[in-house]
Amino acid sequence: MTYPTLDLHVDSIIQQRLFRYNVTRRHRRGLGGQPLFWHADIPRMVEADYLGACLGIHYFPWESERGWREMNRQIDYLDEVIGLDERVFRVAAPGDWQVARERGLLGVAPGVEGAHMLNGKLERVEVLAERRVAYLTLCHFSKNSAATPSMGRGANETDGLSEFGCELIAALDESGITIDLAHVNTPGVLDACAVATRPVFCTHTGVKAVNDHARNITDEEIDAIAETDGVIGIMFAPTFLAGKLRADTTWIADHIEHVIDRVGVRHVAIGSDYDGWLPTIMSDHHDCRDIHLVSDELLRRGHSDEDVARIMAGNAFELLCGARESAASDETGQGAGQSE
Repeated sequence: MTYPTLDLHVDSIIQQRLFRYNVTRRHRRGLGGQPLFWHADIPRMVEADYLGACLGIHYFPWESERGWREMNRQIDYLDEVIGLDERVFRVAAPGDWQVARERGLLGVAPGVEGAHMLNGKLERVEVLAERRVAYLTLCHFSKNSAATPSMGRGANETDGLSEFGCELIAALDESGITIDLAHVNTPGVLDACAVATRPVFCTHTGVKAVNDHARNITDEEIDAIAETDGVIGIMFAPTFLAGKLRADTTWIADHIEHVIDRVGVRHVAIGSDYDGWLPTIMSDHHDCRDIHLVSDELLRRGHSDEDVARIMAGNAFELLCGARESAASDETGQGAGQSE
């Protein structure tokens, strides 16, 4: 049985900017664990029964006006591709995710990976809203005016959000752009969850309880994200999930199950990081068409059809559609929807 997937983080757009990679054309299947990129494109995502994907927008992770310009160029490319391809639907508002689903099209929207691209200018949040950005990651692999990363340039475990970071969260909440806490250090995650008024994402991560890596999140962070009624996307990176270059899909399931055991199935999703310059992806994955191996493994472990559907698409879909508007629900933190 296949389950439609809503992937919170696919990085194919940056390959177009670097190598003129055409995301509308089908590319060849790579080796198992195929490193770095060539993992996803529109034809292969459609074949894999993707319901939708947030496409990462990137630039070198330090503040500059060039980063702002490059961000806009990448969104321009995304919009041009969508305008020419009948298989996809460019999501312009929360309700458009449902429109794409009803039409049987691949819903896509940009996710800007790093507030450094704002170059310290809060008013640019309005432009992000005009450009129909799904989420903004507070930092990437470098400290910026808003937040400090868990690993990378300026990383530490003492600095929380700056005053600008708190102002940025308020502006994002007001604009309807979801806050993404992937890459952010523990104090920053906890600060963000404390001041956010809407549910937050951690789009692509692992959990420290399964593998203690700087890039992964702690149980305290999992609890805080769940208290906002937020969603945590588990990524497909063996180095982060297992601490080695070769690891199969069972490791993804281990991280998913830890989140379920901690806060319930309502708060976990998929954020593959395909095409994200990972040293390797999972050893039994050649490209995005192998994403069904995740649902297969969850079913093998006894998870219900309803719960697997939530993990593969439902939870991310609810948040992106605006169905979780309050920052806390009565169920959150009590194992809402948890498998028996």
